[in-house]
Amino acid sequence: MFFTRFFTRPLLASLLFLAGPTIGLAQTGAPALSSLPPAPTAPAPADRLLLKVGLNAGRALRYGGYYGLSVRLPLSVGAEYALSSKFTVYGQLDADFRSGRRNEYFGDRDFVVPAGALGVGTRYYYNQDGRARHNQAHGPFVGNYLALEAHTEVRQRYAQRADVAPGLNLLWGMQRRLGRNFLFDFNAGAGLGPVRNDTYLGYSPTGSNLNITTQFNLGIYFGR
Repeated sequence: MFFTRFFTRPLLASLLFLAGPTIGLAQTGAPALSSLPPAPTAPAPADRLLLKVGLNAGRALRYGGYYGLSVRLPLSVGAEYALSSKFTVYGQLDADFRSGRRNEYFGDRDFVVPAGALGVGTRYYYNQDGRARHNQAHGPFVGNYLALEAHTEVRQRYAQRADVAPGLNLLWGMQRRLGRNFLFDFNAGAGLGPVRNDTYLGYSPTGSNLNITTQFNLGIYFGR
């Protein structure tokens, strides 16, 4: 008994002495995994392409000259691509379907799509940071914008004859989400273009005079 106590106590003391630094290192070393902040995850890439189709109510009423005002069904399709959080490029095609028939004279035809337009341009969505601070609508393809657009109006007149009115327009507009799948897009502006020319059998006379062009669009779209 005396022999066991004589050798056991020094052995336990030695083991405790050696284990002390190990316990201290374990307590002061790297923190436990549970106390580490979660590793940052890469943000999901935002959709850069917006496709939309709908009705452009700004083109529903058209002045037909001798025939006065005419009501159209203005189908509109467009695509917008985000270059950054504020700049986009876009294209839009409008087709004004006739909602009724009218009497034509001198061999004129009653065209199903008597008028249309094509626009290509770029948009700058301004004050995005300020809108975010004030909890206003903002984000990809949402907000107030300035746009520069090359726009061409085409109006069919006779069997092989059309009025063509190109122009370069500066627009102010706003685009908003209506729920998850719908968009409201309004813009208006003015610009310059050559005097409207008649195109007949593929021949278009040119002129040096400039004309003031205008635009007014009010669209409700399905867009994703």
